[in-house]
Amino acid sequence: MKSPGNTLVRIVGILLLWTISRAPAQIEDPPAPPNPDPGMAGTSERRSSLQKSKVYYAIDSNVLGPSRTVQPRIVARMVESLVCGATGKAAPAEAWRSLVSPADKVGIKVSASGRTVSGTNPEVVAAVVEGLREAGVPEKNIIVWDRNLEDLLAAGFKKGGDGYQLRWVDPASGYDSKAQVSAPVLGKLIWGDRKFGEKSVRRFSDMLTGGEQLSSQSYYAKVLSTEVTKVINIPSLTDSYTTGINGALVNMTLANLDNWRRFAKSAAEGDSYIAEIYADAPIRGKVVLTIMDALILQYAGGPFPDPDFAVENYALFAGRDPVAIDATALRLIEEVRKANRMPSVKPMAVYIEAGVELGLGEFLEHRIEMVRVGVEGIR
Repeated sequence: MKSPGNTLVRIVGILLLWTISRAPAQIEDPPAPPNPDPGMAGTSERRSSLQKSKVYYAIDSNVLGPSRTVQPRIVARMVESLVCGATGKAAPAEAWRSLVSPADKVGIKVSASGRTVSGTNPEVVAAVVEGLREAGVPEKNIIVWDRNLEDLLAAGFKKGGDGYQLRWVDPASGYDSKAQVSAPVLGKLIWGDRKFGEKSVRRFSDMLTGGEQLSSQSYYAKVLSTEVTKVINIPSLTDSYTTGINGALVNMTLANLDNWRRFAKSAAEGDSYIAEIYADAPIRGKVVLTIMDALILQYAGGPFPDPDFAVENYALFAGRDPVAIDATALRLIEEVRKANRMPSVKPMAVYIEAGVELGLGEFLEHRIEMVRVGVEGIR
């Protein structure tokens, strides 16, 4: 049985998206707000004369049936509308062909840690896979992946997936020794990290910590660094106890690295490493579209599944700007947390705004245009 608080949150979430949906598709760029301290002016405010980033969204309350089961035909229409809107193409196949070619090895990066409660829904992925197939991408060239096989299976993905190859990161052989990220922050290696248990070199820093293995290096998952040539990033609309939200930037970075906990800890302390890693070529150079699965909004307990804090949201977001999508997700989660008298997660998510300085996208609300697509509606 759901508590009155959860009912209130569900209503608030729907009203938030109603507010978005009633906004005009085209609006004039307002002047940048006055800044009392010019020395603190951010890049996003200095770029007020540039074109806004667009976040496309589709919303339909009929997309979730009894027990929150996703309706495949409705979600397929939503995905088709989004990819056409984001690419400016009239037909879905044409839209997908503008992003990928039949020769590409296309990776679909999902977020399975929320499992069936708040993870990426297999029905959303199935709609993307069908679009890629219609665009001429052979099934053997379509890879769906996340870090953990257990999470993938629990989220509803199958090893013999329909139309795609399922991948996960094997701790023993799944990381690329030739593709690494170095940062001046140490992390303690544990089982699952590439060099955990390596005793060939006993470093002085290890001796000072009682034999614990510390490292300032992380390695990319091979599926990202060597297998796929293009990526469709499909995170879900979920909070995170370390990174504020488990959004577009986090889904492509932490889940594709070993020794990743150090970056999560740094994010909780207000550092920008996550945005810097996303800006690296293995990620930035391959992601061609982000689709955020926002059918369910989980506002606490993430990135792990917690049905007590998950409410229906009925929407999908898409675009080329991962910062704008994450900024939109952060604002929605913040509003629902505020309605439930929960503390803000913004202090843990400063890396999102840091993406502006790296040229990844826009963060400020007046620099983002929300564009509704499709003919779906609210009951």
